[in-house]
Amino acid sequence: MSMVPRGDGSPFDALRHTRTDGSEYWVARELMPFLGYAQWRRFTEAIEQARAVIIAEQGNEAADLALCRYRQEGTGGAPREDYQLSRYAAYLTAMRGDSRKPEIREALVYFAVRTREAETAPALPDLSTPTGVLALAEHYVATARQLVEADTKIRALEPKALAHDTLMAAQDGDVLVRQAAKLLGWAEKQLRVFLIDEGLVYRRQATCGAAQYDFYAAHADCFNAVERVVEHTWGSCAHYTLHLTPRGIAFVQMRIEKRRAEMAAAIEQAG
Repeated sequence: MSMVPRGDGSPFDALRHTRTDGSEYWVARELMPFLGYAQWRRFTEAIEQARAVIIAEQGNEAADLALCRYRQEGTGGAPREDYQLSRYAAYLTAMRGDSRKPEIREALVYFAVRTREAETAPALPDLSTPTGVLALAEHYVATARQLVEADTKIRALEPKALAHDTLMAAQDGDVLVRQAAKLLGWAEKQLRVFLIDEGLVYRRQATCGAAQYDFYAAHADCFNAVERVVEHTWGSCAHYTLHLTPRGIAFVQMRIEKRRAEMAAAIEQAG
């Protein structure tokens, strides 16, 4: 395996590795700073979101091939986690970043164009003939269109990036369900129903009969239940207000994208 620079000046080309079978991959820890991430934990959240998209589209086996997790010797000899990302996995991971950052925009355009080049790479036409010149021109026009499409995708992601920034600015990083719904572009009631349908939270009653929501233990890293004691005429009663953690927001967004992909597939099959 080797790192193969292409010589077009892109840092993502310089980071590209090739295996003996000719397949390409990018090492996550090498890629991380070029996508604007300073913390490995934040970057792995983006990687796992990319994995969820691939699973929804192609299944677990494809995700395992596109994102190869492994451990290597880190600082001081201690083992540390890393990934080998396929071109598509790297592209999806970049989509999880803040699209207003120039490095993210550059990455999205780079991986979109490289993907198209790999899919459509024809044999070099005979430039000594008008037909060959025309074929080459059409190839570059198609690449230019891909750049425009990539830029359109980037602009479409900007509201999500703003929502992510708003979330990170929230006190302690946790938000109420109604705030999470607003960030995700959903109605609060719609999001609550979705969380219950997905088996993430459940509805229960306080001692006084008031409705409240709690989370299943398996998803304790995604939710917090903040206790508040309410004084009634007959005594005290504990009420719990459900909050989503930053990890919970990312996890719920993955579930939403998976559900949309499943619905789209079902509609396509029915048609």
